[in-house]
Amino acid sequence: MELTPRSELESRIGRLQAKLDAVGDAEAVFMFQAADMFYFAGTVQDAWLVVPREGPPLMLVRRSLERARAESALEHILPLANPREIPKLLAGYGLGGLKRVGLEFDVLPVQQYARVGRLFPTMQFVDASQLIREVRMTKSAYEVNCIRRAAQIQDRMAARLREVLKPGMTELELAAEIEAEARRHGHQGFIRARRFNLECFFGHLLSGENGAVPSWMDSPTGGTGLSPAFSTGLGTRRIQRGEPVMLDYAGAVDGYYSDQARVFSLGPLPEDMVKAHAACISILEEVLGCLRPGIHAGEVFARAQSAAGRLGYADRFMNAGPAQVAFVGHGVGVELDEIPYLAAGSDLRIEAGMVLAVEPKIVFPGRGIVGVEDTVLVTTGEPEFLTITPRELVTLY
Repeated sequence: MELTPRSELESRIGRLQAKLDAVGDAEAVFMFQAADMFYFAGTVQDAWLVVPREGPPLMLVRRSLERARAESALEHILPLANPREIPKLLAGYGLGGLKRVGLEFDVLPVQQYARVGRLFPTMQFVDASQLIREVRMTKSAYEVNCIRRAAQIQDRMAARLREVLKPGMTELELAAEIEAEARRHGHQGFIRARRFNLECFFGHLLSGENGAVPSWMDSPTGGTGLSPAFSTGLGTRRIQRGEPVMLDYAGAVDGYYSDQARVFSLGPLPEDMVKAHAACISILEEVLGCLRPGIHAGEVFARAQSAAGRLGYADRFMNAGPAQVAFVGHGVGVELDEIPYLAAGSDLRIEAGMVLAVEPKIVFPGRGIVGVEDTVLVTTGEPEFLTITPRELVTLY
């Protein structure tokens, strides 16, 4: 089990405190959400994490105190028997006079927000979501190494697909083989995402026309899912020769994610799909050619969109019709959908140290999807690939 080093937590807390000091809008941040808790405390135990603008953080743990102290390198971890004790505990820690506190407005349930308000009726609350997400945007060498290990699991998943894919097997049967291989190599299984109701199990494994089925998910891929209860991703469709099989599964290890998509086929694909897949690789190269510190994320998308139009795929790039999405990539880290989004209109500037999943894809309505997705590290020069599986179309016989 990998534990987050104390130096990592201290660096993250320090960068958040620097942002709090620069903005001057809050004297502290209260955090509750699992991904933020893990990032800043190294554990996801049920707790209040209090990060003041100055001084060390305080963690008040409802359950499990023993696990929190074993997993987190934070110094000040106290038991919380009853939430009504929190004002007194904060006062005893020198934080009794807080007037304006930041909360995770983008993910905090209304009920929890109301509970905090009842405990501190005179306190004003402001949104700290963007500050938190901005701290998480750039990755340390430690985090990049975690993402590399997640990418290695993705490579094992792709290798297993090549070993077991046969005509007539269902998407679900193929997924069982791939997911078992991932678990054997340490994949944690669960995929965290920040967007409300964005539920994901490993990712998407789609064959033939199922790759072109739209869904509620804000993604170029959809799929029927196994039922209306989980109506995205793989189904029970039988895989045939001469059609694309896209493996778009996240790697996940020790809380960190890597995102990758590769396309396979049993026997050759139709020529128009082969050309479209090559076009996606060209668009990826176009994106990586401009992915440098200082460029706006929206400009990166504009260049990808322009390349897709120049190659003749404007109407099918990142899905088709009303299902088309206006982005070509996103950040990854302790959630699969971190900022920045390489999306139309985004004015966030790219920075060295960001880790981004770039995913140019082209949909053929009624037939399937082709394309690639790679996770890359932004540097001061050319981006560095963290995903390692060859991105060329794989034809199996």
